[in-house]
Amino acid sequence: MNLPNDYLARMREQLKTDFDAYCAAMDEPPKAALRVNTLKITPAEFASLCAVPLTPLSGASDGFSVPDGFRPGRDPLHAAGLYYMQEASAQAPARLLHIEPGMTVLDLCAAPGGKSTQLAARLNGTGVLVANEYVASRAQTLVGNLERMGVTNAIVTNADTETLCERLSQQFDAVLCDAPCAGEGMFRKDPRAVAEWSKEHVNACALRERGILHNAAKAVKPGGELVYSTCSFSPAEDGETVALFLQAHPDFSLTFEQTLYPHSSDGEGQYMAHFVRSGVRTPSAFSMGRSDRCAAWEAFSSELNPLLGRVLRLKDGRVLLVPPLPFSLDGLRIVRAGLLLGEDKGNRFEPSHALALSVPLPFLHTESLDEADAARYLAGEPIARAAKKGWCAATVHGYALGLMKSDGQLLKNHYPKGLRMP
Repeated sequence: MNLPNDYLARMREQLKTDFDAYCAAMDEPPKAALRVNTLKITPAEFASLCAVPLTPLSGASDGFSVPDGFRPGRDPLHAAGLYYMQEASAQAPARLLHIEPGMTVLDLCAAPGGKSTQLAARLNGTGVLVANEYVASRAQTLVGNLERMGVTNAIVTNADTETLCERLSQQFDAVLCDAPCAGEGMFRKDPRAVAEWSKEHVNACALRERGILHNAAKAVKPGGELVYSTCSFSPAEDGETVALFLQAHPDFSLTFEQTLYPHSSDGEGQYMAHFVRSGVRTPSAFSMGRSDRCAAWEAFSSELNPLLGRVLRLKDGRVLLVPPLPFSLDGLRIVRAGLLLGEDKGNRFEPSHALALSVPLPFLHTESLDEADAARYLAGEPIARAAKKGWCAATVHGYALGLMKSDGQLLKNHYPKGLRMP
């Protein structure tokens, strides 16, 4: 690769005898990997369905490398949220956190959602995940990925890190701070990261990261955990930032620190550091809250599997299922609270795509599609089939792709237009 001279000079000093191996690796194609969504399927079951051979990643029961050139494309398993394309080193930081069901977890810089959906899978539908993204457009991408993966217990916020962490001070058992960085670990995947690199850019990123990490500390409970990570290799963004953090926060101790490089790991590269805050961690007290009355939803949901949570009807007609919470969300910009059930149209209820993909599948009425019908469904076409009238979930191998509505003779397609694959 044609990398900046200043960058290569720094890496030569940094890597010493490993520098030549690093340069050789940078002339190779990027390594692709995926992570199985264990909210929906076990790794063994997924391997039996996947069309390409999977090679387990070191130390990752749910992570696999895939052959060069593999793309999800029109794969119905991807549309059903059974896996997330996530390169190997990007999977590593979330694994450092000791997540248990029922915890409160914060992903502070969450879009596009790879690490958020990874954390959600480990919560297994319990506790609460707050996934925050400062850039509004990227927050919408985050929502889409959480929906596809079937996550129901996430709160997506759109806030600066200082506001969020002060508002939710000491509320989280575990915090992931995967800070925006200079992207040196993205060089093989993204030529723009190479074009944007400069010493000044690295220093600016380091300054911003130090502020974000300082804010992240406020959100951690006494006795809680914090992981800081970047996809850069620069000392200014990584070790020096951590050293300054420890000086300013004597109640945090560093328990683990590691840099993954493309020449010596399965992935593209990552820095990560794990901290524990002093003190005794206490469990959060979750409260359900009172549900809003929504006659249209109540009538519709009588034919669904039971769903747990607070039903909240917004002024625009959207109806949400909000998970039990241990804190108030007042004063925060909420992009999505829990699961979007659908929309109250007054005399009827129109279910959402997110409801169909949620875990566990709430629909009692499902229609199984073979490979050809699944392709037609993902393209937005109707399916000619006699079926029970009303709403149903379209499934492949038993996993939901989205919604259809039968008139008795035809299954009308309700796959979102923005997701269709012509």
